[in-house]
Amino acid sequence: MSVQLICPFCGFSKKLSEKKIPATAKMAVCPRCQEKFPFLRQDQPDIPREKSPKHSDSNTPKPQFQRDSDTHDAPLENQGDPGFLNSILPTTKKVLFQPGRFFGTQTPENGLKASLTFGLLLGGLGDMLAFFWSVLLFSGGLMPFGETFLGQIDGIWIVILMAAIPIAVVLKMFFYSGILHLMLLIVRGGKEGFNATFKVVAYSQAALAWNIIPFIGSWIGTFWRLTIQIAGLHEVHHISYLRAIMAFLLPVFIFFGLLILSLGPLLMLLY
Repeated sequence: MSVQLICPFCGFSKKLSEKKIPATAKMAVCPRCQEKFPFLRQDQPDIPREKSPKHSDSNTPKPQFQRDSDTHDAPLENQGDPGFLNSILPTTKKVLFQPGRFFGTQTPENGLKASLTFGLLLGGLGDMLAFFWSVLLFSGGLMPFGETFLGQIDGIWIVILMAAIPIAVVLKMFFYSGILHLMLLIVRGGKEGFNATFKVVAYSQAALAWNIIPFIGSWIGTFWRLTIQIAGLHEVHHISYLRAIMAFLLPVFIFFGLLILSLGPLLMLLY
């Protein structure tokens, strides 16, 4: 179980696991405004508030605490209404347009099933849209292949491809998350474990919704997904944006380093 702490002074919120909060904790310090406010569990009696030089007792708002089921920053993971299907669109909008706020309320140990289901659904639909536009591109005579492309494909192969896409999406998410988390560990950025990285990758499949735009949607989705993942890793692992970007660039450096090492002896023989 996790707790949503909201600063009563500036409104900054953060989702923390109850396991990480000391049993004797009495006060919390807001990382944004540096104000102190009392931390109260549901089973604790009220304790006097520590006075702040910036706020008087008369106008100081009370601190707010929310359980997972109370927060709406991750609609898909909330219990009860509005239900799974009705939460898909709100979750997609938050991931696309408010990734910092969305991932700022995530905890690695909660919502893995929901994130996997979301990633499978959005990733599968996005890949199917990309496949559809590709087939349309060939079949519409936009590519120089003479006969229509659709006429050369049996219906059974289309069914097989459609069935294989969800499996490929799940395998791709786990494989990609594993490589990305390894890079994070190398740059000392995987503080919250593999689950946190996987949730970022799974929810970032929302960017594939841009595949609804013919032909150029996949390019938009690729760059949008990268932006979401950088913002997500920054929030869930509590690392700088620079460290998150380094995790993405590291495979490129490794590739070119290996390429130079492999071509070095060959170039020496030629020259």
